[in-house]
Amino acid sequence: MRYTAILKSAHGAAPKYIRHSGPPPPQVSKLFTYTATTLGATMWFWIFYRTKHDWKHWAALEHPWDHSH
Repeated sequence: MRYTAILKSAHGAAPKYIRHSGPPPPQVSKLFTYTATTLGATMWFWIFYRTKHDWKHWAALEHPWDHSH
């Protein structure tokens, strides 16, 4: 039996199996892709914004209660 005959014997019940390859990628809608990209970018912008303003506290160079009033 030829290899292509084995592939055709699945009758579309399951994804076609190709030897030595990974699973097929999932079919994701464009809405989910753009939403995930937007939320990921927002997360990183927020992290960089907080780092810009609080890096001395994170690096233990200054304590939150050590400010001049």
